[in-house]
Amino acid sequence: MRIIRKTTAACAVLTLGLGLAACADAEETGGSGYDDADATLTEAARERAEEIAADYDFTRTSITMLSDLGGDEMDQFLATFAPFEEATGITLEYESTRDLLSVLSTRVQGGNPPDLTSNPSIGQMQSLMASGDLVPLDDMLDMDTIREQYNEGLLDLASDEDGQLYGLFTTAALKGLIYYNPETYDGPTEPATWSELTDWTQERADSGTTPWCIGLESGAASGWPATDWIEQFMLSQHGTEVYDSWMNGELAWTSPEVTEAFEAFIAVTTDQMANGGPTGVVSTNFLTAADPMYDDPARCDLHLQADWMARTLPAQVETSVPGQTLDFFQFPAADAANAGTVETAGELLGAFNDDPEVQALVRYAASVERNALLADTGLWISPNTGVSAEAYPTVLSQRAAEIFTGAESVRFDASDYISSDINQQFWAACLTVVKDPSALTNELNTLEQMRTAE
Repeated sequence: MRIIRKTTAACAVLTLGLGLAACADAEETGGSGYDDADATLTEAARERAEEIAADYDFTRTSITMLSDLGGDEMDQFLATFAPFEEATGITLEYESTRDLLSVLSTRVQGGNPPDLTSNPSIGQMQSLMASGDLVPLDDMLDMDTIREQYNEGLLDLASDEDGQLYGLFTTAALKGLIYYNPETYDGPTEPATWSELTDWTQERADSGTTPWCIGLESGAASGWPATDWIEQFMLSQHGTEVYDSWMNGELAWTSPEVTEAFEAFIAVTTDQMANGGPTGVVSTNFLTAADPMYDDPARCDLHLQADWMARTLPAQVETSVPGQTLDFFQFPAADAANAGTVETAGELLGAFNDDPEVQALVRYAASVERNALLADTGLWISPNTGVSAEAYPTVLSQRAAEIFTGAESVRFDASDYISSDINQQFWAACLTVVKDPSALTNELNTLEQMRTAE
């Protein structure tokens, strides 16, 4: 394998919703993860790449991709493309930057775009689609197969008004999972509704133990974990149509629906409901917020986070063992009519030209075989639902994949979609209302003013 990786700045990057990535100034050849991949999956991916390569006459020996992953995440992501390199002889030159939005914008405006980008900013990708900078992918892909294997909600996000596809998800995360310790938690593990769960949490609170473990501290990004709560309440209380309207900037922040979601979140952050009360909620780092589930006695029982928590929590708490002392269930719908929808975040692949080498890589990236290698890393959920759960390395990653592939609909993380200015105010508003619930009207008014000014 000869994937070239170059990072443009030393950094420790939090990819919100996806997990942690570290990067450092380096240019190196090779990668970790590829040699550890399942040999059967690797061979299947190589054979698929060979089949794809047979359809083209290549003239280039390398193609470029600009993205934001670093450290082990970058290595593992690139390892899924190693079979393509071996089968085609094409080197993937991958450049990672912590400031992807501005670097990519500058490159495009300067007439020097990369061949491809893998980008977590759906807003930027849609802007590049509208400006004509991205090329459509429909002619590169078998769209009947794509529609069978990718959820309609994910395809819609990367399509224009005419339904033409301009982006393809290469990674996915499953959000809205409620973690617990089976050895200490005695509440419902498959609650049908939010009210069923809150009946238990109220009993737990009345007994003198706070049921919820919540932490919103994340440095300059403090407050972002609260947006996951608001998004879950928007989906579970009001359904996909209202959620889509809100995410697309059509629904007022001062609407009854948004207000109700905020009020439901505030209700779980009180002194009675959350470990440490409001002060503890806003000051506790999101990475350590679930740790008190393993105190003796446990100081809280439940923690909302994405699928990556099943990897990070056992790494920092010795007594947290996936499938034994760590498990999860899906956030229950407040209204049973709204069950069946999951929330995701991920990287979207876009192309700036349709050279044969680029077309071949896009086809390979979309394949079940490449996505099976992605699943085997244990770092992501495959956005291609054709990947078997057996491709995932742990019992919890298999269950997360089954939830994702079995979902009736998939919706993208709204906070990762809206403009960065409103998103940062969204974070700040969440922190403010936890500390002072009476400030809710003012905070939502501020957000609404920003929405109408865009």
